[in-house]
Amino acid sequence: MNKLSLLTLIVTRESTEEWENFLQEKKISTLFSFPCSGTASIKLLSQLGLENTEKTLIFCTVPHERRKRLLSRCVMDMGINLPGKGIALLVPYESVGGLTSLNILLGSQKFDPNEVMEMENTNFPYALVIAVAESGFSDEVMDAARSAGAGGGTVIHAKGTAGDQERRKFLGVNLATEKDMVLIVVNQKNRKEVMQAIMDKAGIKSPAHTILFSLPVEDVAGLKSIVDETEDE
Repeated sequence: MNKLSLLTLIVTRESTEEWENFLQEKKISTLFSFPCSGTASIKLLSQLGLENTEKTLIFCTVPHERRKRLLSRCVMDMGINLPGKGIALLVPYESVGGLTSLNILLGSQKFDPNEVMEMENTNFPYALVIAVAESGFSDEVMDAARSAGAGGGTVIHAKGTAGDQERRKFLGVNLATEKDMVLIVVNQKNRKEVMQAIMDKAGIKSPAHTILFSLPVEDVAGLKSIVDETEDE
């Protein structure tokens, strides 16, 4: 059973600060947010009484036992189930790259590190490795990943936030700054090697200060080398 979940929120841009305050009140002290846009048509927006599709994507980490309760609070306290308010998703973690990354991701939330360091589910043939590094260090992360057999990756520019002043810096890492989030799809058999290489060459103790975790992926298309590796097995 997976012990951590990635709570993913897509909310209106103007409500971003309200959502961040809400999550911080719930002791979710480390977040990553991204400006993005919705795809609804102008006609549909007019019918719904909405003016624009400016959105914010928010990622935060919650322990397994809190996930349902927190999702309920998103509905009851923030009205996310109402039209135009947004969407909330829960995605199970697969693994976390080291105890320091785990501490940063969970902040002041209580957890047993022995239970959540490795939440492996071997039913999934692929993994999405997500590396959150200091802005400008995405090349270092990708170089490390490629040294362990990874192919390409996708870089997203994110904003890190922290819930309280003492957690804005953790082991010298400023959490409330611009970040590079690198997304890398790997074959399951290479996941540990890729994550270890990133930890060794661009990890939390390096100038990149990379926080690292992975999510399970059931299937892929358009990544021929990764698919071929799995078919060969």
